[in-house]
Amino acid sequence: MFRKLVAEAALSPSVHNTQPTRWRLTPDGQVEVLQDDSRRLAIGDPEGRDLNVSHGSAVEGFCLVSGLRGLAVEVRPGGGVVTRLDVGPGGFADPLAAFLAQRRTWRGKFEQGAAATAALARLERSDDVTVVQTPDEVARLADLYDAASLRWFRNAPYRAELVSWMRLSRRHPSWSLDGLNAEAMQMSAIEAAGAGLVLRPGVFEGLDRIGLAGALVAEAAVVRSASAIALFHRPAGEAPFETGRRFHRVWLGFTQVGLSASPMAVLADDVEARARVQADFGIGDDRRLITAFRLGVAPARDLTPKPRLPLDTLIV
Repeated sequence: MFRKLVAEAALSPSVHNTQPTRWRLTPDGQVEVLQDDSRRLAIGDPEGRDLNVSHGSAVEGFCLVSGLRGLAVEVRPGGGVVTRLDVGPGGFADPLAAFLAQRRTWRGKFEQGAAATAALARLERSDDVTVVQTPDEVARLADLYDAASLRWFRNAPYRAELVSWMRLSRRHPSWSLDGLNAEAMQMSAIEAAGAGLVLRPGVFEGLDRIGLAGALVAEAAVVRSASAIALFHRPAGEAPFETGRRFHRVWLGFTQVGLSASPMAVLADDVEARARVQADFGIGDDRRLITAFRLGVAPARDLTPKPRLPLDTLIV
């Protein structure tokens, strides 16, 4: 049972699909949640916020799949580990649990039409999600996203770290295990090869000097195809682990109503962009923008297995 629960919880989202959470079943039946430090993003996430959001997301996934089996999970303080879970009878099936395996990131253009409008109308509104729907505001966020992305791509160590988690060829040994593979990023083989070239040290800088780099990494056209952008924000002092639990539930809520989503994390990670978004959309200083999701209806497609590490890696 424990292995089955971990396998399903592992479908939870994590930053760059790094899957940093590890699981241990103790002799007394308690579950210890641990951290694989080799999966930290030293450049992109130096404070470990995204790391702990990822842990919270994984634990929420574990709670959801446990509930499907009538198990209740009590989350306890870590005491030397990320957290400890007491698992016992008395749980219930949360409606969101059914969408754990269906949730996917869609990074391509969205379909246009009435389906997205209907899905957005079904979306449950909450005080931590601001839904932006007007075309002008979506376009403004698209431009802001491209500007922030370019600033981050100009940071060579950050770019190198990001590329290290990109799987641009099926020959990559971790194509089906972790990171961001070309298929998940909706890249053709030619586009993936081009991205690998453009992002190389020296090449990117040369293209940037002649004003081409920004156009080559721009995603504004894709962002503008979204039916809406959801700004996810939480109390400024909230622990990232708790933020991660809510983050996962919000994303599953999109899936529940038929929407696909893609996070635009740089709008929250970039200080200038975050301040602009919060000011423009009335998110007060007592809140912190966590991410923005572009939302819409993805084209019909077969859902391929999510790249995931084997259970014997996740269970220690």
